[in-house]
Amino acid sequence: MALGVAVVLVLGLTIFLTNRSDSDESAASEQDAERTAQVQAFLDAWAASQMSDDPSGLAKFVDNAAAPGVLEAEIRRATAAGALDFSDWGYEIPSGGLTPAPRTGAPDGDVEVWNAQVLFRYALDGVDALPTRKAVSMTLAKRGDQWSVLADGSIVGLDGARTAGESWNGPWDFGPLAVAENTARNALVIGHPGQQAFVDALAADVDSAIENTTQLWGPWWSERAVLMVAGSSEEFTALVGSHHDGASIAAVSVADATTDGSSDVSGQRVVFSPAAASRLTDITRRTVLRHELMHIAARSKTRDGSPMWVLEGFAEYAGNRGSSRAWGEIAPTLAAAVRAGDTPTEFPDDTQFGGVPVVSSLAYESAWSVNAYIADRFGEAKLTDLFRALASGKMTAEDLDSRIRAVLGVGTEELRLGWVDWTDSHLG
Repeated sequence: MALGVAVVLVLGLTIFLTNRSDSDESAASEQDAERTAQVQAFLDAWAASQMSDDPSGLAKFVDNAAAPGVLEAEIRRATAAGALDFSDWGYEIPSGGLTPAPRTGAPDGDVEVWNAQVLFRYALDGVDALPTRKAVSMTLAKRGDQWSVLADGSIVGLDGARTAGESWNGPWDFGPLAVAENTARNALVIGHPGQQAFVDALAADVDSAIENTTQLWGPWWSERAVLMVAGSSEEFTALVGSHHDGASIAAVSVADATTDGSSDVSGQRVVFSPAAASRLTDITRRTVLRHELMHIAARSKTRDGSPMWVLEGFAEYAGNRGSSRAWGEIAPTLAAAVRAGDTPTEFPDDTQFGGVPVVSSLAYESAWSVNAYIADRFGEAKLTDLFRALASGKMTAEDLDSRIRAVLGVGTEELRLGWVDWTDSHLG
């Protein structure tokens, strides 16, 4: 009988402890939710101040213990961003985005310090149908019920150096802006004052580039564009990612990650490297812009892993479409190989589109010639249909052949042989 009583007592104690634990977790969860809501309200007010006519009002949001220069940098950024019209500008603190910061180096006094992993959200008025979201790392201080900015990972120093971390930077983080619109007012070019001539030249090119893209792709894209011209290699890397520094390329198109099956794409930008203005002629500038705009237009139908000769070759064809240049000028490396009796006999492999410049140039030019051949023999409409069929991701050789046959009425081998003959006759 005594044993039975003991078991009952133990079970009762277990239930009591479990209920208490659940209660503690619930209280902690409510406290986290309340804290997150407070930070979100603070960030909303912070964003509104950044977009106000008087950015000096940011002073009341920056903590007195913030490092020297933080407030000045925030005001510089907000002032530069004022050159643009935004339909959206804000910050979002996701659930779990707040974590206690180490006390080492923390300000003295009764203050809590929190690391905040937030999403910076913005959309440019008239050109962005959807806002883009970028990760930003901040450190916030809480004194009583008041929150303030202690550190901002997206600050760029006067010397152009970026704060270490994973924070994204926009062009307004790198100084005053030079802005131009195209005639149709459906595109925006953003650079810096020393690049005004190049910014204006791109703006003058955009109308015809958009028209060219729509003629080839069709009206199934936004027919809007945002072009950014980086003023330094640091800015270029910030805008397009750490795998590019702009040293060897003139421009690259970027976009936010897409969900399979979704036609909504945000954050689409064509970013020109700081060397583009000096490297590009009037003709090659227009070619590069048309190439990148085709990537923008086709992004919702493009999946990673698709054959590069399809993705890059189609964009190269779009870039050179209607060009006054001879084919030997469009593809000089390929033309030299043909004249030397070394005509490529296989579609370029994905691994050739990078690395050694000569190999990469031959790959891009060969990819262009494959697409130019298809357009010449089957028509541009079939070329676009083939892109849509083959840009859907990785596939087997059998699947590739089946899709080519379904669109063109010939298999991979016949297409390859026809292309080799065409290349010999047109570039030899």
